[in-house]
Amino acid sequence: MNLYGVELRYLRGFVAIARMGTFAAAAQHMNVTQSALSQQMKELADRLGFKIFERQGRRATLTDIGRDLVQRLMPVIDQLEDTLLTYADSARGVTGRLRVGATQTYLRAMALPAVLDLIALHPGLRIDTRQQPAQRLLADLLDGEIDVAIFPDAGHCENLEKLDLLIEHISVIGLSTTLPPLSSTSELRELQGHPIAVLNRQFLMRQNIDKQAQLEHLKLDIRLEVSSMDDLVTAAEHGQLLAIGSRLACLNHPTLAARTLHGKFMTRSATLYWRRGRTLTLGMLAFHAAVLRISADISDKLTLSDQ
Repeated sequence: MNLYGVELRYLRGFVAIARMGTFAAAAQHMNVTQSALSQQMKELADRLGFKIFERQGRRATLTDIGRDLVQRLMPVIDQLEDTLLTYADSARGVTGRLRVGATQTYLRAMALPAVLDLIALHPGLRIDTRQQPAQRLLADLLDGEIDVAIFPDAGHCENLEKLDLLIEHISVIGLSTTLPPLSSTSELRELQGHPIAVLNRQFLMRQNIDKQAQLEHLKLDIRLEVSSMDDLVTAAEHGQLLAIGSRLACLNHPTLAARTLHGKFMTRSATLYWRRGRTLTLGMLAFHAAVLRISADISDKLTLSDQ
């Protein structure tokens, strides 16, 4: 084994192949030819003294020892690149690329406003945003596909750091002129007999609504299930249905009103996540500060709308 001949570019290429699944995709990501990357992997295996890939027909797959090695290398390579990027950022100001993910409501209410603030302040910063369900965002964070993400609190995640941004109460949403009168401590049971629109069961919010209904032994008259908070707002705008969802989705809406629903499962926390152990770049730190400021403003507005 000749470890002194193992170059960093070989290890970066090895990690890229494992993450992207093919030599072709990894070569494009590394900005090298596929044949050059294949030669680097051959040299890496020769210097390590064991096989890291094996051929299965025309495909190359990781060996067991290769799979174990790449899992150990991923956080090391990521931390090294993050450290170098942080020092480069310090010399140049907030520059480089920041990858931000969020669920639909939190992207619109918090992540995108924070991103737009950063773009105005830091001309050298390039930002990629993506809207995805919470489970996909969680997987992308762990895989290193995104740098930070905002989604409802998923509890303890061993490989992630988190920062709570705001507590949100699930609410009933309807036209301000037709929303039925509810008590000051409104409960889900007060919506019995009203036709309801909700998110479908893949969403954590819907799962919480179902848990609350089960706890209260309720059978809601659910007429419509949708796959986005935007669709839920559209359903409420029609006036035929009451929607149960996020107050953030209609916070400044001209015709819709929202009333808090109380109950054990009727709150959720908007939470900022990033992967544990990675060095925070200046871009990530700037995003943290911006989204904290925006979430504090939203919390104040939510408090005022409850009064």
